Amino acid sequence: MIDPAIAGRELGSFRVPIDRSKLAELARAHHDDDPVWYDEAAAADAGFDTIPVPPTVTVLADHWRPGGALGPALAIGADVERLLHGEASWEYLEPITVGDELTATARVTDVAEREGKRGGTMTLVTIQTDFANQHGQLVARRRDTLIETAGAG
Repeated sequence: MIDPAIAGRELGSFRVPIDRSKLAELARAHHDDDPVWYDEAAAADAGFDTIPVPPTVTVLADHWRPGGALGPALAIGADVERLLHGEASWEYLEPITVGDELTATARVTDVAEREGKRGGTMTLVTIQTDFANQHGQLVARRRDTLIETAGAG
């Protein structure tokens, strides 16, 4: 059971390199074979200074964070067998480029309870992850809502 007192708790920081090969893997995962994602020359021909960085690049951070994608859920004491990912949103503040090394800092920004449609109380936890580049500039902010569903009655 998630303790509502975790609101405001920092869940730690970790580093995320924005590596060209990882961007190619992300493009492959999206079944995008456009050479702009894989080749500097193709990117230049398309008018990019370097290989472009897709907006959802911060999802790669889940592979770098301690505990992987489940790291935040484990850090807040969620029962992962009753856990759903409710939503994700992104805010972009500065461009992210190939070669950047981001520092991601996650914190719990909200904990709320709601009655579930099938009975029982659900706990909704919003985790905000701020991404700063190697120059200390805040470049992106991601918010995830995790939902711990009601336990068996």
